[in-house]
Amino acid sequence: MHSQTSAQHPVQLPEGVRLIENQHGREFLQIDHPAVSARIAMEGAHITHCQPVGQGPLLWMSASEPELPGKTIRGGIPLCWPWFSNTRPGVAHGIARISPWQLTAVSSDAEQVSVRMSLADSLIEQALPGEKWQLDVEFVLGSDLTVTLITRNTGSEAQALSQALHSYLPVSDIDQVMVQGLESCTYIDQLTGHLQIQQGPIRFTAETDRIYFNHSGEVRLIDANKQVISVHREGSDSVVVWNPWIDKSLRLSHFASDDYRHMLCIEAANAGPDARILKPGETHRLSSKITRGAADSSVV
Repeated sequence: MHSQTSAQHPVQLPEGVRLIENQHGREFLQIDHPAVSARIAMEGAHITHCQPVGQGPLLWMSASEPELPGKTIRGGIPLCWPWFSNTRPGVAHGIARISPWQLTAVSSDAEQVSVRMSLADSLIEQALPGEKWQLDVEFVLGSDLTVTLITRNTGSEAQALSQALHSYLPVSDIDQVMVQGLESCTYIDQLTGHLQIQQGPIRFTAETDRIYFNHSGEVRLIDANKQVISVHREGSDSVVVWNPWIDKSLRLSHFASDDYRHMLCIEAANAGPDARILKPGETHRLSSKITRGAADSSVV
């Protein structure tokens, strides 16, 4: 990758933050700060890497991902907005992850870097005729990662919103991990359409695609090495848990046949029964804070 300057991004960048292009010409905001290294694609406002100093990566990226301009990215945190999955006509997971974003603010201090990006109103109006939205995303990067999607209904009518922060988390081996925090929670099995109740921690032996709802607490991914990745959500009463397993992996783009073994998506969401209706002038903030740590004695 090489550095570049761009007149279309007039925001003053602090030391350790620069705009770069990869070999294919896709533009990224590269962050090299004493507390954290990170990279955010300008197209899709898609964070592809975040690694606090002295820790492992907080996000997983497919080694098969070429990061081509004009294409979605497999890994990191795709922004699903203003619909989740195929709940509305159009591209899966909405327009945010396939659209060019504008950099509106970058700041840093000794502990962290903050980045704010916006989706142009004119782009939203063109892609979603008749709808009036203002959309921003904020990244706070330091010893952990917080991503907040901020949606405002700028129209005169109520508008429907479903969304997710489609976070790909790294695991050593999917056979050896479990997810705590969703015990006794009701979920929609997206593979069957049936409602189920979670019995004990989640373990993985097959394709998993679930929307857990009526839940806002912490969710913890416990790895075999007793390392923990915790997901704290705000503005979210639903959480998506997804792993494609073997057969679906063979059908996914930019995804090696064994990539399913090394990733798990735990997504702060407003999905399924948690989809929202925003009144005129109403603002909703969907936030996910991802942290790493060691397992405590409660781990079984």
